Amino acid sequence: MKRPGLFLDRDGVINVPPPPEQRYLLSPDEFRLMPGIVELIRMANDAEWPVAVVTNQKCVALGLLSEEGLHLIHERMQELFAEAGVHVENIQYCPCDEYAGCDCRKPLPGMLFRAAEVLNIDTHRSWMLGDQRRDLQAGAAAGCRCIGIDAAAQAPEAELAADDLPTLLPKLSAIFV
Repeated sequence: MKRPGLFLDRDGVINVPPPPEQRYLLSPDEFRLMPGIVELIRMANDAEWPVAVVTNQKCVALGLLSEEGLHLIHERMQELFAEAGVHVENIQYCPCDEYAGCDCRKPLPGMLFRAAEVLNIDTHRSWMLGDQRRDLQAGAAAGCRCIGIDAAAQAPEAELAADDLPTLLPKLSAIFV
């Protein structure tokens, strides 16, 4: 039987985004967890909901970061989660730019569908959390309910929303019942 899951954008949700002038996170040494993300993933882990990361990584298409470099950043993310006693089961990324014509670059739902297939997730019983409207558009296109923070807090797809994740945490515990 398929189960509910939690889909998370990466930059701005899981990790502190780089400064606007840098635009892209290009080194594992720059990776810092956002406040509240460990607590949220712990709630999902405790409820036995699989957690998947779905992230656009245009920096690969631009030649600013190799896929090997991206994997090193994701290894660092997994190390930080392990140190905190939480885990994500799957990482999907789109290395394309918006002109590639792929089906995975958010706001398209391809990454969510791939993660759902790997993890046996029912997207209609799942949630997508993002900080950009395109994250929530991808979640809605996959049939998920959506949680918006930061810029996505005002998105029409956001069923739950706040300026930041710590503000939302008390409300989010209710989705894992």
